Amino acid sequence: MRSEHNNGVNPLKRSFSQMSSDPPDAMAVDNNDLFEKDPSSPPCSNPKDLVPRGYQLRVYEVAKKRNTIAVLDTGGGKTMIAVMLIKDVAQAVKSSGNKKLIIFLAPTVHLVHQQFDYIKLHTNLEVEQYFGARGIDGWNLSCWEKEIREHEVMVMTPQVLLDALRKAFLSLKMVCLIIIDECHHATGNHPYAKIMKEFYHKCINKPKIFGMTASPVVRKGVSSAMDCEGQISELESILDSLICTIEDRKEMEAHVPSAKEYCRFYNPVVFSSLDLKEKIEASWFKFDSLLQASVQEMDDKLKKLQQRLSNDHAKILHCLDSLGLICASEAIKVCLENAPDTTDECETYRKSSLLCKNFLEEVLHVIGESLPLGDHNFLDSEVNYLNAVPMGYISPKLFELIQLFQSFGEDCQVLCLIFVERIVTAKVIERFLKKVHCLSHFTVSYLTGSSTSVDALAPKMQKETLESFRSGKVNLLFATDVLEEGIDVPSCSYVVRFDLPKTVQSYIQSRGRARQNNSQFVTMLERGNVEQRDQMFKIIRSEYLMINTSVNRDTNTSLPKACNIEETNSYVVDATGASVTADSSVGLIKQYCEKLPNDESYTPKPSFHLSISEGLLDNHLLPLVEMPSKDDNNMTSKDSDSGAGTTKRKELHGTTQLRALSGSWAGKLDSTIFHAYKFDFYCNIVTEVYSGFVLLLESKLDDDVGNLELNLYLVSKMVKTSVSSCGYVQLDAEQMMKARCFQEFLFNGLFGRLFVRSKSSELREFLLQNDTSSLWSASNMYLLLPLESSPTDQWKINWMAINACCFATEFLKRNSLLNSERHDGNGDNKSPSKTFLHETDCKVENVIHFANESVDRNILKNMVVLAVHTGRIYSILELLNDTSAESPFDGNDDAAQPEYASFAEYFNKKYQIVLRYPGQPLLLLKQSHNPHNLLVSFCDEGAYSKARFRAYMPPELLLRIDVPISVLKSMYLLPSLMHRIETLMSASQLREEINCGSNKFNISSSLILEALTTLRCCESFSMERLELLGDSVLKYAVGCHLFLRYHEKNEGQLSAQRSLAVRNSTLYKLGTDRKLQLYIRDGAFDPRRWAAPGQQSLRPVPCECGVDTLEVPPDPKFQTEDPKIKVGKCCDRGHRWMGSKTISDCLEALVGAYYVDGGLPAALHVMKWLGIDAELDPALVVEAINRASVQSYALQTNEINILESKLGYNFSIKFFLQEAITHTSLHESFCYQRLEFLGDSVLDLLITRYLYQKHTDIDPGELTDLRSASVNNDNFAQVAVRHDLYKHLQHSSTKLVNQIEEYIKSFNSCNTPSSGPDLKSPKALGDLVESIAGAILVDSKLNLDEVWRIFEPLLSPIVTPDKLVLPPHRELIELCDSLGYFIKENCITKGEMVHAELRLQLDDVSLVGEGHDQNRKAAKGKAASCLLKKLEERGIKRRKQGPNNCSNSNQTTDDDSIQPVSQKKQKKTGIQLPAQSTEALPVADDSSNKACSHNDIPVIPAISTKKGGPRTCLYELCRRQQWPMPTFTTAENKYRAQMEFGAGAEKRKGFIGFTSKITLRVPNSGVIECEGDENADKKSSCDSAAYVMLHELQQRGQLIIGE
Repeated sequence: MRSEHNNGVNPLKRSFSQMSSDPPDAMAVDNNDLFEKDPSSPPCSNPKDLVPRGYQLRVYEVAKKRNTIAVLDTGGGKTMIAVMLIKDVAQAVKSSGNKKLIIFLAPTVHLVHQQFDYIKLHTNLEVEQYFGARGIDGWNLSCWEKEIREHEVMVMTPQVLLDALRKAFLSLKMVCLIIIDECHHATGNHPYAKIMKEFYHKCINKPKIFGMTASPVVRKGVSSAMDCEGQISELESILDSLICTIEDRKEMEAHVPSAKEYCRFYNPVVFSSLDLKEKIEASWFKFDSLLQASVQEMDDKLKKLQQRLSNDHAKILHCLDSLGLICASEAIKVCLENAPDTTDECETYRKSSLLCKNFLEEVLHVIGESLPLGDHNFLDSEVNYLNAVPMGYISPKLFELIQLFQSFGEDCQVLCLIFVERIVTAKVIERFLKKVHCLSHFTVSYLTGSSTSVDALAPKMQKETLESFRSGKVNLLFATDVLEEGIDVPSCSYVVRFDLPKTVQSYIQSRGRARQNNSQFVTMLERGNVEQRDQMFKIIRSEYLMINTSVNRDTNTSLPKACNIEETNSYVVDATGASVTADSSVGLIKQYCEKLPNDESYTPKPSFHLSISEGLLDNHLLPLVEMPSKDDNNMTSKDSDSGAGTTKRKELHGTTQLRALSGSWAGKLDSTIFHAYKFDFYCNIVTEVYSGFVLLLESKLDDDVGNLELNLYLVSKMVKTSVSSCGYVQLDAEQMMKARCFQEFLFNGLFGRLFVRSKSSELREFLLQNDTSSLWSASNMYLLLPLESSPTDQWKINWMAINACCFATEFLKRNSLLNSERHDGNGDNKSPSKTFLHETDCKVENVIHFANESVDRNILKNMVVLAVHTGRIYSILELLNDTSAESPFDGNDDAAQPEYASFAEYFNKKYQIVLRYPGQPLLLLKQSHNPHNLLVSFCDEGAYSKARFRAYMPPELLLRIDVPISVLKSMYLLPSLMHRIETLMSASQLREEINCGSNKFNISSSLILEALTTLRCCESFSMERLELLGDSVLKYAVGCHLFLRYHEKNEGQLSAQRSLAVRNSTLYKLGTDRKLQLYIRDGAFDPRRWAAPGQQSLRPVPCECGVDTLEVPPDPKFQTEDPKIKVGKCCDRGHRWMGSKTISDCLEALVGAYYVDGGLPAALHVMKWLGIDAELDPALVVEAINRASVQSYALQTNEINILESKLGYNFSIKFFLQEAITHTSLHESFCYQRLEFLGDSVLDLLITRYLYQKHTDIDPGELTDLRSASVNNDNFAQVAVRHDLYKHLQHSSTKLVNQIEEYIKSFNSCNTPSSGPDLKSPKALGDLVESIAGAILVDSKLNLDEVWRIFEPLLSPIVTPDKLVLPPHRELIELCDSLGYFIKENCITKGEMVHAELRLQLDDVSLVGEGHDQNRKAAKGKAASCLLKKLEERGIKRRKQGPNNCSNSNQTTDDDSIQPVSQKKQKKTGIQLPAQSTEALPVADDSSNKACSHNDIPVIPAISTKKGGPRTCLYELCRRQQWPMPTFTTAENKYRAQMEFGAGAEKRKGFIGFTSKITLRVPNSGVIECEGDENADKKSSCDSAAYVMLHELQQRGQLIIGE
């Protein structure tokens, strides 16, 4: 070592361009060949093709032959050798055909992540990583078997492997190779040593071992070569391996740069802090004594508080000694920031916590008195830091570190890693340096391990900090020993040991972090400190001896000495081999205690005394929680698929075939008898007349399907529909033929096409020209025929209208205009008209010539006609006397030169028709249109009315059809009506299957239909309300069944069984077993795809699912988590993708439907059909009562009477009441937890039932909120206090006494009873109320009505929608969603506390809300409360609205197909904005660009031009920048002539165009308005406007758009 630092030119700086030009593999682990490529090595394009160096190959060859410990310098490429060995062994395993595992052990989670990534990158093997945070402690045998089955290489921490071996989940017989990273740890009680001693050395067929280390010596040093040899031999003995290193170090040194080592000396401390220390010690002693005196019963939480006080005291003294006054002050501030939040704690804990805080504040004041200038004034001034040393502001050691950093110069491209011993040192120096003005050009941060210290960084923050250092964003990184061992960090130019290494291994590892050429390794030493000098000398000498000993050992002849294994007492399970030793037994007992029933006021703890108890642990030494067997309780799913019952997974399912629609008369030529169902239509506008229809079916419909009333909603009117059964109808052969012809002609003419392209030629042909049997299917056979209007109840089929359609069909079959050229050989035109009058005759006669007849012009209005050249059906609006076929085609003489000069020319050129009567007046026609969904009513304001198409037509091209206009009007009602009838048929069919031929529970088909209908159907009803109720019914029925059947099980075991029985994956399995998915309606009704029998669909969706049957087989290939898969859209075979959770939701809704219509017996019936064992056997109730009746109770009669009078119920079995009020802390043979388990489900059901019946007009989401607000521990605790039930709670917990007293004080001081106290309620109070409910239920023999009679007054007032208070975070999200604002969340874990920051950008100001708590949810809730208060101060708040408000939002989707729009009624809430918010805002000008720096300008990729692409891009930009959502306004433009819109592939034609304007408010820049191009549809016009807006933002300098 050199004695002083070289102050010459610093050779260590490298540019960021050099850093960024490093190869992608520069992030590789512990392999310097990937940091510095060997020029002589061939290039390696494939990361899986490793190119080893010579010395790596030599070590690899040795490792293949025997167990080896590779001793190579840090950066020498040990991991590459390990991967080569893994590949070699894996290949041998595959060749043998025997399944064997390769296990890679790494001592820290950081290294597990790192080595996993490396192996994954460089091999093709199945690799997985395992560490405690994955919840592995709770895994059972099946979990491990799955991992073993699916993976070849397992990378894990040694503790994970040790636990798995002890529990016999893994066996070394399964393993062929164990790689041990940083294997020098295999000494003492380290898990490495335990694995080897407890399992490896006792194993017969031992796996191969490959250890890796840079230093086989782990103690502080070695005194001699013999000592070094002893340590190495001990390591070899434990690992059953021999050391392997390289003799000629020149080759390694050529590849692995060695850091130049320097010493940086600092002066001893001159400032005397003895007086200060005495004051701090006195303060600590005072507060520690007060803390002990204030607490009579010291629980774990208070003991931790006392330990924390002691730790804070030690931190302050350490910083004062080694860093100085300023850093000691910073340490106190850090301790104050990490102080626990006591808002929801009891008064005792709050007082104790306040004592700790007072100690810190007192010490801060004491140190502040020693800082006359104050730390801020000192740091902000340009001072000579040398003068600060004698004043004690900073220590000489810290001053020397500052000098070192200053020597780097102003160039801030140095990367420096500083190792410190304690976390608090790293944290405090980092905070201090950020305030030092002369170092402001450096970015400073710190990194710690994943320890439980309050100062430790959260794993996410550690990862981000490490990435920042790798990328060069951080220059100076302070770290504890977490970065010493193998962690992947960049090639540092400087490594500084601020605190001396304690071991030779620490010295070597930390030095090895300096891998940059010409890097420097600096050790800081105190001048004249002999102890430090001797320590470093010993470490350096130890390294020298270690290298010489390792190199000079003759490994070819020597063998590792036998490992001395001390016999330890252990218990081994004969059945599995699982074992427990003395050191693992305590953890196992604690794990068992965690599974026992507990609450916040009482936690079971082990008390050690000698006794023998069997049956509490299973054969793998896991806490035994009995689960129901398949025979015992058929509620488990045998092979619960991963993702089953979740929203993420989507599955392909079929649709059930409706038996009621099938018919056998398709090929019959004789008469047929039908069941007839009459349709009557009554419009609320009396003048609107609709013709009646009759539905003819072979099957008889259930009464509630064939007799119903339904409202159909048209624009500005409503048609009341009545369906009624009217007996039988018999049609003869001729009538059958005509009825089929009517249905084929009219349904195809209105909703399809009568003329179709021939498959053999380009000519069009009449659809009904030939055999039409292909239009009919035996699975969908019914007739819809019009009725004659009759003032009486007598009804007759309108055969006149049917005959007219048959005539028109025959006319079109005979007409040759459609199948041949328009002109004959002589040039004479063929006119469709039968009348041959001169043109002059047309002007004088009072008739109009049609294609099939001449008609008086006075009877034309509302006449139904068909265009013979197109096959379209129209109705006549009026005769245009001032026009003719020679009139200008576009109707505007002033227009530019049109494509056609007149109507006659148009028909001649386009259809090759020469009109015979061009002088006839044109007819104004109303064109037929697509059917609409008339089942849902929309507000008139929100409904979008499409323009009615009008047509101008010469009469001679029209075929008169003698069908009343009222028949046509009714035809448009039929798709929606038939859809409703078909869905009710489906519900009725499912009901029949559930009832199994019995009519005991005749549940309404409409209610079952509701249970089968999802929100995606856009109906006025959905399954959500019934699902909420069904969930409660399931929970109650299963819970009650378990309570009665398993009387020996505790609450935890019952809860686990119930959770298993009612979890989504279980319900999914039961639902699919019963083929429930075939009945679920999960897509919006598209009337354009509806087709009546005999009708050819205009919008076919051919099946491309790869399934030929209606039902889709259960196969993983029909399951996906691809977000691009569209849910709810059916193909023509009925296959559709469906969310897996939808099936379990439907099952719950079905249970709810049966409960609503048939009570609990009906619900139990459908549950039994589904396979849920929830039978409530009365005999089990009697048994429970008999067991309780023989129990003695200790309550005084007077106390029982008082409690019963408060409840208003007299118990027949008093022991139930005793059990219901007994807390676990009494250590009796009974407690209230089983009854609490039962009462929880009882109250949940009763309250949910009450809310369901009481609030029938609120949306399901609000109903859920009401239940959440009513069924919770806080609400029940208020009941206990309000009715003085808490006074009867029997317990022996001082902590619970304090909690209850604090809660009662808070309850009595709250302003409004409905809001409740601010303090969190003790769980025991809510449990008390639930257990009393359970006791009454059992005592009353499961009489739910009796329980509700008692509890309804106790629970009153039950929350109502107008009193509902949402959780703050939820309230904030809904508020911002309504306003179009985005919330930016940031949560940081600091020790035991989570600090949450929510940021909201308004138009003119950015608001920030902060909160902290022990969990993320609570911290965000407090931050949200802060933001809501700030918004309310600005006049922005939510307000309740009346029940008649209708949403006016027009949501668009990115798909042309019908998309589900949520049918939920909008929340009855709105936004209360301040009055000034409605004023006009200034439009942003270009001057706003000046305030925007280039670094702040957002960059987005190239804009997608697909539909929805520009809008999505703009929305994402607004979310990132926290700009308010843009608003669109769309104008509609109508044209008489067809217009072209768009260009290229997006080019479309139409009579209507849309132009959208967009308004975007950019905070602090004003409002920007843009207008897009005109498009044929609304969504495309919005996309155009968004596209223009994005480019406008780029032009203003507020956005950069990628190429």
